[in-house]
Amino acid sequence: MSMIPDDKIREVRERASILEVVSDYVSLRKSGANYQGLCPFHGEKTPSFNVNPARGIFHCFGCGVGGNAITFVAKMEGLSFPEAVKFLAKRVGVEIEDRPVSVAEKRRQDEREELYGIVELAVGLYRDALERSEEGGTARRYLEGRGVDRATAEAYRLGFAPDRWDYLTRHLQHRSVSLDVAEKLGLVRRREGGGYYDTFRNRLLFTITDIHGRAIGFGGRVLDDSLPKYINSPESPIYHKSDVLFGVSLAKGTMRETGNAIVVEGYFDHLALYQAGVRNVVATCGTALTEGHIKLLRRYAGQVYTLFDADSAGRKATLRAMDLCLDAGFPAHVVELTAGEDPDSFIRKEGADAFPPRLAKSRPVLDYFFRQLVRDEDTGTVEGKVKVIDELTPRLAKIANTIERELYVREIARVLGIDVRSLARKIGGSAAPVSSRDFGASAPARRQRGASPEEMLLSLMGRYPEVAERVRTHGPGLIFGPLLLPVAEAILERAADGRTIDWGEILDLVEGPEERGRLAAFLVNDEHLADVDSHKAFDQCRTALERISLGRMKELARELSATDPDVPRYRELLSEIDALRNRKSKLS
Repeated sequence: MSMIPDDKIREVRERASILEVVSDYVSLRKSGANYQGLCPFHGEKTPSFNVNPARGIFHCFGCGVGGNAITFVAKMEGLSFPEAVKFLAKRVGVEIEDRPVSVAEKRRQDEREELYGIVELAVGLYRDALERSEEGGTARRYLEGRGVDRATAEAYRLGFAPDRWDYLTRHLQHRSVSLDVAEKLGLVRRREGGGYYDTFRNRLLFTITDIHGRAIGFGGRVLDDSLPKYINSPESPIYHKSDVLFGVSLAKGTMRETGNAIVVEGYFDHLALYQAGVRNVVATCGTALTEGHIKLLRRYAGQVYTLFDADSAGRKATLRAMDLCLDAGFPAHVVELTAGEDPDSFIRKEGADAFPPRLAKSRPVLDYFFRQLVRDEDTGTVEGKVKVIDELTPRLAKIANTIERELYVREIARVLGIDVRSLARKIGGSAAPVSSRDFGASAPARRQRGASPEEMLLSLMGRYPEVAERVRTHGPGLIFGPLLLPVAEAILERAADGRTIDWGEILDLVEGPEERGRLAAFLVNDEHLADVDSHKAFDQCRTALERISLGRMKELARELSATDPDVPRYRELLSEIDALRNRKSKLS
């Protein structure tokens, strides 16, 4: 997980009081054994965020996030696990020795700091030109005409590059900056006959920053109709377009609070929404959305809204975003504006109050894509229907939630007038009837209803040694699935050694944030387990697991009956059914 020794991580976790750590960010009040407050990760009016100091864990019953002091800081500050450990180590006085840095590594670190410094020099120069120079008057009037006020210009660190070949070049030379190094950043370019000239001339400049707000490049826009309209900084050692989104340092806090992010294409689209009070917005920097962008967004948000132009390029960008989000299992919606409008023009014409209703009417990206296909293709013909199905089936197969996938299959079959089971077979799924009971199995409903049998057993194991012993006797591998098996084995190991269960440490063994949050929801308060008949509770959990296995076998059998025996999925289903049958017989 990190290069930091386990004993150091444990020491940080033990010294860092989760109550004190969380209290730096959230106002908490005592409520029974826990402390409660408003969740910092999503907007709410009624406190649903709980901290259990004794167990060293937190959980929000509103958005489902949970963990320990380290995971809390990592999420709040946008840090990796090792970075969060070091962040807390400084706070609690734990010394973590970094391994000796080699001469080559030290040189690379110094070079990167030099690059950041050079870009910062350019930002300062261009900001001064916009705010104070006579040449910047044209840019100031341009911004005023587009409704950008000075506060926004300062927040975005907007600048202006005068119409000179050596405005920045001379400034860097006076500061004894190597122009060879500045060239690596794309700030200057080499002349064929020798010497250098400025890359950005007579352009309004948008400062591009990383997640920490450090300047790493520029987007330059002309102030007239000349081409190219935009010039963006090239790739450099500190700027990788596929991993950077414009405005992310300004948006990350609001993305955490709202749980979602809005992605637009243009810098002015971003500014318009920002001034309209929409602060969870980011923009691509002259590139299509990438896997790196999706990973970055998932650090701060649980879903994304795309807001691209309604032209051909915008539709392609939406399609690209859809495929990336489906691959990542990241919920995505499409916000549609009036034809011919972009966010900037829409806000200026309709006003800031007109945007929230548009956002509320957004559609899931796959639904949007399906409606576009139906509109563009002649679905009254066999060829048209086949084309729509061929476009949809590989994307439908990527939907992990079986209920969601089956509902899409039924709706698509209804609209196209085709057999639902035929479509289900084409994507390798089932088309079994969907009942109200199926909706009760969704993650939010389970979180409200209580823990799964596996999660209940984990909590019982931590509280009652006799339950841990019965799990050990039966074999944890026959009771727990692969996700929670490491947690169960860790509890058994600590019980065997007579050690107290450190639930904050245990939660680090749960890989997925949703699963970690579900377990934290049950562990944050276990008063309901006091005075229970532990042996009876164990037997009930085991019976429930048998019932779940039986239900899963029936579900797989239905899918098997609708699957072509010649496809690989058929053999996979047989193997999974056999494994479940074997596990059930040993569990009984």
